[in-house]
Amino acid sequence: MSRRRRIAIVVAALAIPIGFLCVVLIDNVMDQFGACRVVRQKLFASPSGSQLVVVVWKSCGATVPDSTQASIVARGRTFSPESTPTFVSVRGHLEVVGAWSSERAVRVGFIPEAAEIYKRDPRAGDVTINYE
Repeated sequence: MSRRRRIAIVVAALAIPIGFLCVVLIDNVMDQFGACRVVRQKLFASPSGSQLVVVVWKSCGATVPDSTQASIVARGRTFSPESTPTFVSVRGHLEVVGAWSSERAVRVGFIPEAAEIYKRDPRAGDVTINYE
């Protein structure tokens, strides 16, 4: 076998794993680029403590505005921004005040008042949401 042919085989053998590694690294960087940062801010427990209003701040980079979001989670369940539905989402990082009126009703307000509302559901499951 000629020297040129051996060099071509070695180069080809090295190119495949190096190419695969480059694809994996680029994919990892792209996943990180689109990732959002979610920071839990507050929890408001229902009177019996069986449910929680979970308030988070979400930041997804320079092209997507930051938001404040709230969800209701049963105590003992894990909050996950991907699988726990939000009942309210507003633009910016706002202070959220909340108080449960009963096991099935909660009052929620924002300081300062939300300038832009993305989502504002009147109910979350069997809980009525009252906005102030």
